[in-house]
Amino acid sequence: MNGIRDRLRQLGQAIRLVWGEAPGWTLVQSGLILLQGVLPVALLVLMRRAVDAAAAFLAQSPDARDPRDLALWLAWMAAVLAAGWGCRALSGLATDAQAELVSDHVQDALQRKSVNVDFEYFETSAYHDQMKLAQAEAATRPASIVRNLVQLACGGVVLAAVAGVLGASQGWLLPVLLAAALPGMAARMWNARRWNRWRMDQSMPERYAGYLHLLLTALPFAKEIRLSGNGGEIRRHHRDLRRRLRKSRRKMMRQRAAAELLADLFSAAAVAAGAGIFYLRMRHDALTLGDLALLFGAFQKGKSAFAGVTGSLAALYEDSLFLAHFHAFLGLPSRVRSPAHPRPMPQRITQGLRLENVSFRYPGTERDVLIDINAAIPAGRHLALVGENGSGKTTLVKLLCRLYDPVRGRILLDGIDIREFALEDYRAAISVLFQDFVRYQMTAGENIRMGDVGVPPDDRRIGDAAQRTGAATVIDRLPGGYDQRLGRLFPDGAELSEGQWQRVALARCFLRQASMVFLDEPTSALDAKAERRLLASVLGNLAGRTAVVVSHRLSTVQAADRILVLVDGRMAESGSHVQLVQAQGPYAALFAVHGTS
Repeated sequence: MNGIRDRLRQLGQAIRLVWGEAPGWTLVQSGLILLQGVLPVALLVLMRRAVDAAAAFLAQSPDARDPRDLALWLAWMAAVLAAGWGCRALSGLATDAQAELVSDHVQDALQRKSVNVDFEYFETSAYHDQMKLAQAEAATRPASIVRNLVQLACGGVVLAAVAGVLGASQGWLLPVLLAAALPGMAARMWNARRWNRWRMDQSMPERYAGYLHLLLTALPFAKEIRLSGNGGEIRRHHRDLRRRLRKSRRKMMRQRAAAELLADLFSAAAVAAGAGIFYLRMRHDALTLGDLALLFGAFQKGKSAFAGVTGSLAALYEDSLFLAHFHAFLGLPSRVRSPAHPRPMPQRITQGLRLENVSFRYPGTERDVLIDINAAIPAGRHLALVGENGSGKTTLVKLLCRLYDPVRGRILLDGIDIREFALEDYRAAISVLFQDFVRYQMTAGENIRMGDVGVPPDDRRIGDAAQRTGAATVIDRLPGGYDQRLGRLFPDGAELSEGQWQRVALARCFLRQASMVFLDEPTSALDAKAERRLLASVLGNLAGRTAVVVSHRLSTVQAADRILVLVDGRMAESGSHVQLVQAQGPYAALFAVHGTS
């Protein structure tokens, strides 16, 4: 009983999903489904009248027979058949339109949730599996839902079953059936070639739409998308591109529907010719009334298309599995969120950041990766984080960014717990460069603008940011300058070296005029000589801003106001470069090994 209720509930979810996104097309489809259900019944009524007219016609004297009554009913039957074909063509067009809209709605809902869901889900395997289940068939399963609902309502493909019975019952109709089928076959072959050509022509836009979707939903991009606030901009690009693709696809679908309708008209002409042969054979008594009853009885048997109905139900069960994953994903709870009544962000930072007894462990694990961290970063000053791999440096930056919240302790901004600010407002006040920064497969200008999508595409600040990090020298050498697509994912792209990509990413970071800047290995991809040149520019850009810099290269951190050394998640020592070298502790040991590298 519970299973039946679950299936009915999931069927209701499928119907609400289709109706909610495409109500207009759903109304059109409902009317077409009603017509496709009524027309076969009307055909049966007309068949009975035609049989009666045929019986009366045969009962007349051969010399006094009047075929007008019989011809009238046969003409009505032909009209109903033609109307059924027209409904089928229109229903196919409506189904494609519904499927496109529902599919785009599902992908947009997944993107919106992926942009806003807690970052921990991207780093937790159990939730990652759930996300994959929800996203795996997002592009195809909604179309399957629409089509299976339509097939279930229509009761299967009636005309195909009728054609099979007709061919088996009257051998002389086989040439007529062949003539009626050839136009449809030719139309399908023509449409298949056009569909294949269209897919080839649209493969690059489709892949780019897929790439934009990946930016919004995949782990490598999750941090920067959240902290740069460019998720909405990328979603807008994706929606615009999908809208253009839909327009192109609908044009192709209209042409396909026209070809199918034309083929149906040729098929109707073949059937009409067969009806003429049928009439001539009746006129010469080549057919009996029993033959006529058998012929039209085949149409009635074709109505019972249980196989189509049961097949649609089975397919809808598979669709319901996708819907279960989809709704489960959309229902994922958030731990990192804005308070009900957020505090206003400071207009200007006066005190700075303070960490009080901050401890953290990743969800689902038993080991603390940060333990009782206490540190102060005065407003406008620079703190450097130093330590071996796995010491907790990047994790601490994630906490400062509110990608996670501490399990114990708190982080204060001007004396206020950062959890008391609206999440969007706090993240708008920071600019971040992670070591695994995003390499946007976009133009050079768009790559930099993703750091602050509020900046117009042609704003001079984009070029200024590139100048400050040395990226302008790289971009000016490109064939298309700032309009040159970067990366090799698309045919017109130009690849950069790791160091050049890092300069572009730094320019993106510095485009946003944030009061707090967090840099994770900002010069890791540069050689020592290039690092020294860039370091002066980076420090100049950080002047007056509250900054945290993570680096393995101790030459990068020597100019920091304060250096915090982490060992196994604990704060081992802190001080200036000179103080820590003189203390002969962990920092001095690291400096002895790496200080000249």
